[in-house]
Amino acid sequence: MFAKCRALVVLAGLSLWGRASGNPLPNPGFEEGGALWAVSGPAQLVREAARTGALGLRVGAETYCAEGASATSARLPVESGQAVTLRFSARSRAACSGAYFWLYDAAGKTVNAPRGCNTACWVGATNGVWSTYALTLTVPPGVASVAVWVHGSPGVPGVADYDDFALEGLADGAVAVAPPPPRKPRAAPAADLSRLPARQKPAIVVLKLDDVKQARTHVHAAWQRVDDVLAERGIKASYGVICQTLTEATPQYAEWIRSRHKAGRVEFWFHGWDHGPHEADGRLCNEFAGWSYEGMKALVDKSQKAAQQALGFAFTTFGPTGSGAPGPGLDETALRVLRDDPHLCVALYPSPLDEAGRRVAAEGGLTILDRVWDVNLEGAVGVPDGQRLRAGFAAHPEREYFVLQGHPAAWSGERFNEFLRILDFLQEQKVVFMTPTECAAAITR
Repeated sequence: MFAKCRALVVLAGLSLWGRASGNPLPNPGFEEGGALWAVSGPAQLVREAARTGALGLRVGAETYCAEGASATSARLPVESGQAVTLRFSARSRAACSGAYFWLYDAAGKTVNAPRGCNTACWVGATNGVWSTYALTLTVPPGVASVAVWVHGSPGVPGVADYDDFALEGLADGAVAVAPPPPRKPRAAPAADLSRLPARQKPAIVVLKLDDVKQARTHVHAAWQRVDDVLAERGIKASYGVICQTLTEATPQYAEWIRSRHKAGRVEFWFHGWDHGPHEADGRLCNEFAGWSYEGMKALVDKSQKAAQQALGFAFTTFGPTGSGAPGPGLDETALRVLRDDPHLCVALYPSPLDEAGRRVAAEGGLTILDRVWDVNLEGAVGVPDGQRLRAGFAAHPEREYFVLQGHPAAWSGERFNEFLRILDFLQEQKVVFMTPTECAAAITR
């Protein structure tokens, strides 16, 4: 998952490298406090985190925290093809964080590392002993500057300390550019669960779980675990299928889907063809935006055909993909194609209902189930956040239904346990779990 980097365990009292004149990174050991670093989330500069000097960076939390820790340095200029080495010291009792190269283009905007480019140095458990790490980057084309980014994984309990950063291989006289201000801390939800507003009737909940997948011959183990829990509790849910994966579905995986579809506890829905972006008129668009009507129809038809061939049924519900491209994830042209498909009757909207959604919904033929931003399984993708969900649930006592999105493949360890705690809360509130088509029928009666 993470690029390899070299590590060497050393005695805490030894100096690994001084603040050499060849290190242009400003404030590399945090001796000037947070100057030229943007620190946010569960991260702090404290004496106890120092390997040398008076201060070091401590990231993470001992207990479950759905917010990730972040510390970003100033950025420094580089050229394509240049070899730049990051060195630092860290200690940790849990594999919960890492240090990265953060890449920027000439306009100062972040860019993704191309496939095969090493930008990540994951820090494993060191049993509290300081270790040194080194990671060398060959600067890819289009990158004009780099920064150091330390990141503590959200939803992964554990604390790590970092100190004595250095960047090597930069041009003499490289001038640093300060990082943007740190993001504002997310306001802690303050839901008094003993005073939840009374509801006239229980809320309907649709569990919208994205990206069901197979591993080798069977369904992915993380998905099986979630499905087992839902079956044990008698909870209905919906699972999004990326249709391109059906072209490689094994008989065991296809039967796993068919059996649950037939039983009626799980509704499988259309989650795009390949979950990827595409180019339209020279710009990158998300999978369900930027198409002509005919182009969008061809993609939908191809996807439904793959489902019918592999599974024996067509999808009746759709949910868009987030492909990471700029712009909307779902546009009005795509909505009209979905409305005109002979099988689809429900769309799981990616946001609160907007004008395009209202227009298409008013024309009939497609029931749109929209979202409430502050009521969701996850706060960040793959990170369940029960505190946020409980507070949002309390803030919307009149809402008839909630569509709750999640990504079970990312729910391991404490993230899975947080999902269980969310289920406990929802069942305590006596919500009615429905499939998307059941919810659509209930709210349009």
